[in-house]
Amino acid sequence: MSASRTRDSNDDVQRRQKTRRRGITAAVVTLVTGGAAIYGLWILPQEELAEAVSLVEKGNALLQAGQTMKAIDHYSRAIQLDAGSVLAHNGMGMAYRGAGNFPRAEQFLRKALSLDPAAVETYNNLAIVYAEGGRLREAEATYRKALSVDSTSAVMRFNVGAFYAQVGSYSQAAEQYKRAIELRSDLYQAHNNLALAYIALGNTAEAIAEFEASIRLNPHQGRAYYNLGLAREEQGNYEVAADLYRKALTNRMGSPDVHYHLGVALEGMRDLVSAKQHFGTVLSLDASHKEAHYRLGVIAAKERRFDDAEVHFTAAIDIDAQFADAHYNLARLLFKQGKSDAAMREMELFKSLSAYNKEVESLERILLYLPRDAKAHLELGHVHRKYEQHDRALEAYRTALSIRPGFRDAQQALTEALEVTEAL
Repeated sequence: MSASRTRDSNDDVQRRQKTRRRGITAAVVTLVTGGAAIYGLWILPQEELAEAVSLVEKGNALLQAGQTMKAIDHYSRAIQLDAGSVLAHNGMGMAYRGAGNFPRAEQFLRKALSLDPAAVETYNNLAIVYAEGGRLREAEATYRKALSVDSTSAVMRFNVGAFYAQVGSYSQAAEQYKRAIELRSDLYQAHNNLALAYIALGNTAEAIAEFEASIRLNPHQGRAYYNLGLAREEQGNYEVAADLYRKALTNRMGSPDVHYHLGVALEGMRDLVSAKQHFGTVLSLDASHKEAHYRLGVIAAKERRFDDAEVHFTAAIDIDAQFADAHYNLARLLFKQGKSDAAMREMELFKSLSAYNKEVESLERILLYLPRDAKAHLELGHVHRKYEQHDRALEAYRTALSIRPGFRDAQQALTEALEVTEAL
């Protein structure tokens, strides 16, 4: 989450108009005997300023709507009218960032800073441009500069924390989120992100406390309820987790994964009928959800519906042939049915896949909470490549790059993986 990318337009224009009004007053005093024509000429800059501000506001709205080129046109016209407008240069920089033209974005943001070296928001935007362009050291230095200008901005602290989280430095991210909360205890986003940092650091208890604080401040966060549910589910507190997943659903988070984990919690509570209903909902939303098939297979086996169990375990394996637990449970089922040869084949597959699945699952746990953690996707790609799952490695590297386009390690890994794939 970023701080506002533009300042309040009214503040900007009032400051500029105040300065220029001084000049206008002096001109009137000096030149009043010269006639009304001169007086009218000196009023014109105020009208231009007002039009420039209007163009910036329209540019901001266009940029928010994704109409980048139209936004650039509006900012350009504003700069023609008022070459000293910090807002217009700042907006132009962020518009070029949206267009993927980082050199031009940097140029305009640096110009904005030359016009107002105390503009914390502009430092923030320049740091974003550096980070997205893969210039992480410069991004960090620019964030540090912003904090030296204003160390009391909770939003700026939050943004610096978000930067550190983006690059996988969760200890530093946690420190910045805590500073943000010290400055503004009502910043629910900081509590939420601090909780996610704690999850990444393996501190589930602290994460739960921060998720709960965030929800108290804003009880309409579907994602926060879901994440808190995951943490409670990990603790085996299925009843509380189920309630949290239901709240996630009522707060407009109706993804298959929410229904899936609600099903897991209900299964943990031994409410198998309701669990099956939610796993069925998952498959109606996403027919390729291997875990839903797997859980339905487990329940069917418990209920001694062995044919149904075999169908679901087989479906899970068809979706993902590397699904070790599905191979294991299918092997057990086949042993019970007296199909020893087939069971032994499945058990051998399970043994060969166990180490790979264990490493994948540890990273997928982080991605449950932090699906946009580019570093976790990169590491997942490395695991896939280690076990010669080349297509999956490529997918993971591409995902990392889609999240962080300037992620050099991911780009290098993707290039190397493509070379290996082409050689096969």
